Amino acid sequence: MEKLQKAATLFLFLSLISFLANLSTAAAATSPAVFVFGDSTVDAGNNNFLPSDAPKANFPPYGVDYPRRIPTGRFGNGFLSVDFVAKAAGLRRSPPPFLSLSNAVQGRRGVNFASAGSGVFNTTGRYVVTMTQQIKDFSTFAGNLAAAKGARSAAVFLSKSLFYVSVGSNDLFAFSTVLIPGNSTQKDEIVAAVLPQFADQLRSLYHLGARKFAVVGTAQLGCVPFVRRRFPGGACSPDLNDLPLRYKTATRALLGHLAIELEGFRYSFSDFFEIMSHIQSDPQKYGFTELAAACCGSGRLNAEGPCTPNSTYCGNRNQYFFWDETHPTQEVYRLAARLSFYGPRQFAYPVNIHSLLKS
Repeated sequence: MEKLQKAATLFLFLSLISFLANLSTAAAATSPAVFVFGDSTVDAGNNNFLPSDAPKANFPPYGVDYPRRIPTGRFGNGFLSVDFVAKAAGLRRSPPPFLSLSNAVQGRRGVNFASAGSGVFNTTGRYVVTMTQQIKDFSTFAGNLAAAKGARSAAVFLSKSLFYVSVGSNDLFAFSTVLIPGNSTQKDEIVAAVLPQFADQLRSLYHLGARKFAVVGTAQLGCVPFVRRRFPGGACSPDLNDLPLRYKTATRALLGHLAIELEGFRYSFSDFFEIMSHIQSDPQKYGFTELAAACCGSGRLNAEGPCTPNSTYCGNRNQYFFWDETHPTQEVYRLAARLSFYGPRQFAYPVNIHSLLKS
């Protein structure tokens, strides 16, 4: 994995010299670049380049609704929320995976560093690109940018770019297997363990030049099919849902503190917990008829086995909330992106991503 990352970095550096002379009058003058960090909710294919034991979605029927039905490595049937956000931000296409880059021109409008299975902690997930490494990879990119373009111009470019961060669910899941069901104190201790590390990661990105952060809150972990299959009638787990609810409340408070602590730090918190709750409270309004079962998988609620090339999958995917045992469908990602990009404070706090980019 290190060799792949070094090779990608070398290509970036060599190519940055040649194309950055035109960057200031092109990308930086129009829409900002988008840099993506996190887990499977935003991984656009980095894990395709990792060892075989890493979580992967580079096989059908993943990507069945992606253009030309290509399984890109995205954990869904098509596009992710970050893809829709990138388009709304003015990009022609979503930022490419860092490990796929063969030249810097491919990353001139941003890069996706995310890795499925990763978490806030380095110990969360195996054979993945940790958040620590993702930030190191971006640090290399930012350093090469400054060397080729000049520190001041690079700083301006990064300050206008969007930093999209979606991580934390895997950490909470890991803790929950040991402590759920748990009491209120235990849940608060989990949040207290994860949050400081996440804060340091956001500070690291800030010190590398990031100023505009779109931070995605953890969704209802107790409502994914993998959890629902264990409950009568496919019900959600209120006890497990209480953990991400506490975490998203603490994350909102953290972002507010960072905005005071770090000059120029601006953010939009995409409240996926509230967005998912809102959609599930009136699913017919959004065209959903199935909230509990996964579209692709096997066994009860299609959640006792993973989505594989041999799995059967639903034909009416826009009516399913979940694609596989833990990930939403493209239609859910589309709605979540719309509500976080243009929605009211109920879904995007204190401002939506559209307002953040205009600031």
